[in-house]
Amino acid sequence: MKLPSEHEREPAQAVIAPGKTPVHRASPVRSPQASAELVNAREEHAAYVQGRERMERAGLLRALLVLGVVVLMGSICRAGLDRVFVHGWWKQW
Repeated sequence: MKLPSEHEREPAQAVIAPGKTPVHRASPVRSPQASAELVNAREEHAAYVQGRERMERAGLLRALLVLGVVVLMGSICRAGLDRVFVHGWWKQW
């Protein structure tokens, strides 16, 4: 019996000597179908995570605005109102 050369056979094929039993190769692992409860739980979890992320972004934005106001008020207090808002500042607009 002539064996195919390396170029004629596919790389995944095993060369089996005559008279030996072939090696059993299992099919790839497949996960079972997800139940309806699992699908619903995943959707609920995704909605929960999305809501929490939205709340976190709103909290970060609020914190940045408060920090900006605190820095602005501190700089105004340090410089003095007469230097920040000079006489006639409203006429510049």
